[in-house]
Amino acid sequence: MFRVRNIAVTVFVVVAVLWGAAYAGAAQNALAIFNLTPTNMEAMGYDGEILYTLISALERQKTIELMSRRDMEEVLFHAGLVQGGDTASVAKAGKALGINFILFGSVTKKAGRILATLKLMDVENQRLIKTWNKSFVGREAILNEVPKFAGELTDTIGSREGSYAVPAAAAAQVEATIENLRAKSQGKKVLLTWKFDPSQPIVGFNVYRSENSEGPYQYQGKTDQNLFEDAKIKKGKSYYYRVGLKLSSGKEIKSSLTTQIKSAGEKIPHPPLVMGGKGYIRRTEIEFVPALMNEQEKFKIKTYKVYRKKSADSSWEIISSVNAKMTSQSELAFTVEDKKDLEDGETYFYAVASLDDKKRESPMSDPVTVKTIDRPVLKVEQDNLLRKINVAWEPQENIAGHYLYRRQGQKDWLKVAQIRAPAKPGLTDKKDLEDGQSYQYQLTSYDAKGESGPSNTIQAQTKDLPPFPQDVITQSGLVKSVKIFWTPIEDPDVGGYAIYRGTSTENLKMITKVKGHKSSSFLDKGRGFDPLKDGQDYFYAIVSYNLFGADGKPTKAVKATTKPRPTPVQGLMSTKGADYIQIKWDKNPQNDIKTYILSRSRNNGYWSNLEKLTADQNVFKDVDLKPETNYRYKIIALDKDGLESDPVESENVASPIVKPKK
Repeated sequence: MFRVRNIAVTVFVVVAVLWGAAYAGAAQNALAIFNLTPTNMEAMGYDGEILYTLISALERQKTIELMSRRDMEEVLFHAGLVQGGDTASVAKAGKALGINFILFGSVTKKAGRILATLKLMDVENQRLIKTWNKSFVGREAILNEVPKFAGELTDTIGSREGSYAVPAAAAAQVEATIENLRAKSQGKKVLLTWKFDPSQPIVGFNVYRSENSEGPYQYQGKTDQNLFEDAKIKKGKSYYYRVGLKLSSGKEIKSSLTTQIKSAGEKIPHPPLVMGGKGYIRRTEIEFVPALMNEQEKFKIKTYKVYRKKSADSSWEIISSVNAKMTSQSELAFTVEDKKDLEDGETYFYAVASLDDKKRESPMSDPVTVKTIDRPVLKVEQDNLLRKINVAWEPQENIAGHYLYRRQGQKDWLKVAQIRAPAKPGLTDKKDLEDGQSYQYQLTSYDAKGESGPSNTIQAQTKDLPPFPQDVITQSGLVKSVKIFWTPIEDPDVGGYAIYRGTSTENLKMITKVKGHKSSSFLDKGRGFDPLKDGQDYFYAIVSYNLFGADGKPTKAVKATTKPRPTPVQGLMSTKGADYIQIKWDKNPQNDIKTYILSRSRNNGYWSNLEKLTADQNVFKDVDLKPETNYRYKIIALDKDGLESDPVESENVASPIVKPKK
């Protein structure tokens, strides 16, 4: 096991110069901000805060036009590019997006502080323009200080032409380099070899040597080929070599590469043969077999030293020593696993040297390059769905699966899914999502021995609560009922409509739910023993609810009135005739009166129905009279729907019939 490296957050802020046909000759600054990429648990959370604080500050300034995040992610997704890597990868991402400037760098948390290094690069000329080193003590400091940085960034971009324009001559210069500098004994000489790109303006090489890695280095000779024989050596000594590159301009560039040879001029072991390597998640494996010539030449190999470097022009470092004794006779090759400080999606160079029982070390083997698995690239497949979000990613090889993480706002990341390979590179997240909420997602890859850093961060949102229906109207004048109509919502995610009723707009209560998004009306008859009252004003509002039963906002309340009862009969009079009593009244003004019900009471006793009269009658003679009796009359109007008016009673009238004398 090797030391776990500090985790960095790589920030890409893409600044493009857009030339519009309608604005010929006028430049417009466009800034695209890539997701911040945390690479350790301590840094997670601060990535989003720095990112969104910066975006918010730039949006408030309205000085730089921000590129759509969705468009940016789509371009990188289809180009197979990730938001990370060295300056070459950054430049490649900038080329794919068609932009001129990128802000990138790292964020890490160390000793309680959040440290951010941000670098502005000119994509076209592939050179750094400016570097900012920022330190924050916590979230509050980020909120306070990042807007100030946004101002610095805006000023730098705004003055880019005057501040960091690259001279044409400087841009045309090509840096000359060599790689794979190696030294090995060849009889009584040391043979140096290296590789270089013949398209570079190199006309020759100068060779320098020292007995100490720090120098001083002395000139040993020159060559116009990529090899050099050093015959001026002392047997058994160790030497360090460097190479100078002579350019066609006459200038010499000193390469930073150094190679060492031990026991020069002596017979030394042969390096093993590296068969190849394979990259995994933040680890690699290389396989090599012993050199047969060591056994033939009686070298007793005790150890193999494994070397690694991160780039062709960097220095080798020892990462492991392997016992040369096979653990099993059936094994033909050694397999070495490297976990030391490896990053996602990086290419590493490996070489192996043999060490015998006399501590004599062979030259290094031919190097092999191995790339660790890239971080996954995540995208929004579809959002604005009902309590679900579809995400997708590029398929990957040599992994066991993926973990999907989600968070809302600045809350902690939650692992919401494990996707085992091989599976379709996509997922529908339905776990505990709420309506109309925005969520952030990250994806990691995992295998049996580890988990990658998080992917790019994507943002998606669920479908909002349904809107209320339009065109709500009511039908008044119905008997003990009200009918409500509305225009249905053409959305299958609407589960139906909740109907609210009250006698005022302040006391509306739900009375029922009408299922189905295509429903468009409801007849309210009240409930069981609680029917609607005659002539009563009612207020109604409608709320749409989704398939999960969650309500949206209500409509404005609309008013309806049930059919009123007939008005009481007016002008009721009872007068006495010779042998009858005449009852007369005014006809009711309602045009749907069906019947008048006339009742009679004798001597203030109980009431009994006397007669049912048609709507066009307003006079009745009561001849069924008895002497010495007082009569009182009551009349009720009955309409066609069976609604009765309040009764109206007459005064007592004495019977005109005289009791016969005995």
